[in-house]
Amino acid sequence: MTGEFDWLRTVQTVHIIGAGLNQKKPAHRAFHDAGDKGFRMVPVHPKDAGSTILGRPIRPNPWGSDAPELFVFFLSANSVIQELRKWLIEGRDIPFIWLQPGAENPELEEFLSNSKIKYSSGRCWVVTVNEYDIICKNPLPEQPWCLQTTSIDGSDCSTWQHFPAGSDHIRESPLEWVGDLVDLQTSSEIIPRYIRSLVNEGETLEDASIRLS
Repeated sequence: MTGEFDWLRTVQTVHIIGAGLNQKKPAHRAFHDAGDKGFRMVPVHPKDAGSTILGRPIRPNPWGSDAPELFVFFLSANSVIQELRKWLIEGRDIPFIWLQPGAENPELEEFLSNSKIKYSSGRCWVVTVNEYDIICKNPLPEQPWCLQTTSIDGSDCSTWQHFPAGSDHIRESPLEWVGDLVDLQTSSEIIPRYIRSLVNEGETLEDASIRLS
C-alpha cells in the first residue's frame, strides 16, 4: 500500500489551496500537522495573501513559481471547478491535484476527466503523509520571503520588504506581490523580473532583496 504514495516523496513544493489565517480551518491546520515532512508548503488564499502561516507567506494564487508540482484543494467541488476553469482559460498547465475528502462529486470528476487533469481523491493528504511517514527526499531549505505593498498614506508609493525565513507577518497595506526566494528567482511576473534586473554584479538575489528593503 505504501508504494502507491511513494511518488509524494519526490515532490518538493505543495500548494495548499484555501489555506488562510482562520486557524479553525483544516487547510490552516495542515501546516501544523504536516509541516515537519520537509515539503515547501505554500498557502494560497486571495483574501489573506501577504500574511503568513507559521512563517510561510500566503499567496493570492499558486502561480508565483513557474513550475508548480502538486495542488492540495481544501475547497468545495464547485469552487475547485471554478478555479480550474479560470486557470485553463488563462492557459495554465495544471499539475497533479489532490482533492480533500468532501470535495469530490460526479460533476467535478467528469470535469477533471474531460480536462485530462491528473488527480487523487478519497484520502486526506495530511493523513496520508503522516500515516505512511511520507518525507520529502530532497527538501529545499527554509526560504526568506519578500513582500511589496502600496502605501496607504495617499502617496501611492510601493514598499519592498525582505523577511528572514520563518518570519511571521500580518499584511495591512494593499498587496502588490508576495513570494519567497524560490518565487523571486523563477517567477515570470513583472515585479520579480524587475527585482532580478536590479541585482548588481557580484551580488546575490537575496542580498539585492535585502538592500532594496
